[in-house]
Amino acid sequence: MSEEKRLDIKDILDAMIKKWYWVSIPLLFFSFVGLWFYVILPRTYEASTLIVVQSQEIPSSYVQPSVGTAVEEQVMTLSQEVLSRSNLENVIREMNLYPEARGEGVAMDILVAGMRKKIDVNTTTDGRRGGTVSFTISFKGSEPRKVADVTNKLASFFIDSNLKQRARRATETTAFLEKQLADLKVLLQEQEAKVQAYRNQFMGELPEQMTSNVTTMNSLQLRLETVQTSLAAAMNRRIALQSQLSALESNQPGATISENAQRIVQLKAQYEEARARYTPEHPSVKLLQQQIRELEGRGGRGEATGLSPQVIDLKTQLKSATLEVESARNELARIQHKIDFYQGRVETTPKREQELATITRDYNITQENYQRLLDRYYEAKRAESMEMRQQGEQFRIVDYAQMPEVPVSPNPLMIAMVFLALGLGTGAGLIILLELMDSTVKGIKQLETWSGGIPCLSAVPLALTEHDVTMQKRRVMVYLGINVVIFVAGVIIVGYSHFADLTVNLPVPIPF
Repeated sequence: MSEEKRLDIKDILDAMIKKWYWVSIPLLFFSFVGLWFYVILPRTYEASTLIVVQSQEIPSSYVQPSVGTAVEEQVMTLSQEVLSRSNLENVIREMNLYPEARGEGVAMDILVAGMRKKIDVNTTTDGRRGGTVSFTISFKGSEPRKVADVTNKLASFFIDSNLKQRARRATETTAFLEKQLADLKVLLQEQEAKVQAYRNQFMGELPEQMTSNVTTMNSLQLRLETVQTSLAAAMNRRIALQSQLSALESNQPGATISENAQRIVQLKAQYEEARARYTPEHPSVKLLQQQIRELEGRGGRGEATGLSPQVIDLKTQLKSATLEVESARNELARIQHKIDFYQGRVETTPKREQELATITRDYNITQENYQRLLDRYYEAKRAESMEMRQQGEQFRIVDYAQMPEVPVSPNPLMIAMVFLALGLGTGAGLIILLELMDSTVKGIKQLETWSGGIPCLSAVPLALTEHDVTMQKRRVMVYLGINVVIFVAGVIIVGYSHFADLTVNLPVPIPF
């Protein structure tokens, strides 16, 4: 015979029917234990407030908000502020929460920690936009009215803290940009002064004056060529006059002219040249005219001693030609000096351009940064004004917390399922254990299985004696009595706990 005993579902079900008391006793016991737990556990109520994130009233294309933090981060930051120790302590004292614990001297830190665990903040995300559009604030407690009041108060804290935080951030942003703008303005003025000083120092050699310098130099070159032509003509004329004068003087040896007359001739030649160059009101013209009058007043007008008028005229023309040559040479020197001056400007312009580019590079960068910072500053000012007027992104309460009517804990369905499972599981476990320990045969099929497949030819039914029947009835009455005792004791205990309003706070949290 095989010593291994195997049980199938049918065997277990048959055993549970025959030995029903092993199922009824733990099932009844655990049912009343679960009912008692439901009666004595403290009732916990929960209230929730729904807050939506309302976009700013002014389109962002007109005013960009200076507070660019995501809603999730804002809610997290506000949660840390609202759920801080000082804030929750004020709520506990103001709403008179946990009076018994405070009366017993429980530390405020413990009460605050316990209250923080009962507060829950959950965000709701829009699947299409991928951003948070609302969030809920929940609070659990034993008093429905206080639970609703505390939840609404926490919601108002969130809204007030959000408005203050956004206004503070907008103000801090404006102040920061204003400070940066002031510092950058000082730097810009210093660099601008350097650029202006360099331009003043090298005025005329700057890159933008290159065209003007080249044009002026070309004009001077043309003027130089004209004066050179005039000089060559004057020198040729002087040479011709010198030749004519030499020829005439060779025919009149020993002829001289008085110094006074020679002086008058020279002054007249200079006077004619000055009249050709200047106006009659020019000081040089007036001075020559006065000198001629003085000399003529002395009686030395063109007196010559032994000279013919032709010689005197040639000498006068020769003096005029000499003066013209000297004047042309002076003009050439003056024009050449100017050409060299402008040539020096043109040659130093590339160097000045490189130096000016080095100086203005930082100035241009600073100027661009200043302009960008100035634009941001004005945007921050507009955003600050929008936040101060509460026209930016706001939190708005949609559903205020209402006083809850049904507790969220303990959960009767959860308790019933747990303790029914314990009762049935305990009974089934006992029956399986007893069946595994029982070595008797429960039927022909079981016998054939245990015997290794040997077929059973015949079976004799069990014949009970009167003593066996009596013992069986007594055993049934005992099990029924145990069930009745459990039932009566359970009703008494549960009823007393209910009418006495007995409440037990368990030292460890339970899942129901």
